[in-house]
Amino acid sequence: MDDRSGDRPGSGNGGDGGSGDGGDRERRGPEGTEWLDLEISRVLDARADALTRSVAEELIRDAIKERLRERLGARLEAVGRRAADALADGVEASLDIEARIAAHAEALRAKRGRGEGVLPATGGDGEGAPPGERSGAV
Repeated sequence: MDDRSGDRPGSGNGGDGGSGDGGDRERRGPEGTEWLDLEISRVLDARADALTRSVAEELIRDAIKERLRERLGARLEAVGRRAADALADGVEASLDIEARIAAHAEALRAKRGRGEGVLPATGGDGEGAPPGERSGAV
């Protein structure tokens, strides 16, 4: 007779609430049989029961997708394409701006590396100053 029954008191799998820590070899079977799981059918049944609800929800989700595709497929695709295009346009614009900023920053670094100032020096006549701030402005 196999002494690994899950209904046995102290087995940790039912019974009187034993520890179930697996440390007692006599409760777990003969040495060298640790790999053997005689209750695998119970484990598999429990897992199947646990998965049933999520699988049913997945099938319902698939049926809803199929029905919406039948009834609104072309329209939903058009909405999806517009949304994707809007996102792509925004990403492209952002990448373009980032590239322009990076090029500008690199140009500034290059000028500073050559010893050039960021703003041109202004002479006595206001050359290089913004319009309206030049000495000859009216």
